[in-house]
Amino acid sequence: MKDPGVSSVVSEVLLIALVLILVPIVTISLMNQVPEDRIPTVTIQMGPLNDTGYLFFYHKGGDWIKKENVQIFRNGYKIDSARIFLKNQTFDLGDTLGVSDMSDGDKVSIVTKNSVIFTGIAKK
Repeated sequence: MKDPGVSSVVSEVLLIALVLILVPIVTISLMNQVPEDRIPTVTIQMGPLNDTGYLFFYHKGGDWIKKENVQIFRNGYKIDSARIFLKNQTFDLGDTLGVSDMSDGDKVSIVTKNSVIFTGIAKK
């Protein structure tokens, strides 16, 4: 003689055990998904070109950027990193970034990780 109550209890226990095993597996697999690098959002103000050919950029707000990730292009050509001056290892709020040997009318772009974060034209 079979007890109908036993089979429902066993099925409930097996269902709870299945849920307790699957939930951590799904959670761990979702947590291991690496998010894509996000494009930094930065507000940059370009200063006037001074008489010695220096052009300065001011970080007015937004994300900080590592100095090694900052690339500056002049008229479409990458500027050598030796001509980029940054006091710290990061370009952060309140910092100034300088570039030498610039001319009036040069189109300047600041790029980080293959995304343009600033474009402007150097003016005196």
